[in-house]
Amino acid sequence: MLVLVALIALAGGAAAQDVLFARQLATSRAQQQRAFALAELGLRAGMAQLSAAMPVADSGTLHPRAAPPDSLRVVLRPGAARVPAGYSAGRFVARDHEIESEATSARNARSVLVQGVTRLEAAGPGAR
Repeated sequence: MLVLVALIALAGGAAAQDVLFARQLATSRAQQQRAFALAELGLRAGMAQLSAAMPVADSGTLHPRAAPPDSLRVVLRPGAARVPAGYSAGRFVARDHEIESEATSARNARSVLVQGVTRLEAAGPGAR
């Protein structure tokens, strides 16, 4: 009888350990998904910044949610400018930009997304 109780206790301990591990894994996955969603939000914010007349190069650290460990940083990097096809008059330039969105969440969950964007801009005032 004592052997049966010991076997049941061992099986119960193993089941409890499996449940604890599964819970930790699920929490870690949820934090990773949260960081990825914040990074996607940062890409959208970067696109909105590019639609402004004078885009801000670095957003600084943002805290979009009430949870303290959540943070987001959006960096815009301008690239090369060129005359786009079909605009031979030189009144417009196509400028490449890179949007980098870095988000962090609890338990050191981190996600970095980078997206390239081409923006059509008016050339300088002396261009003709």
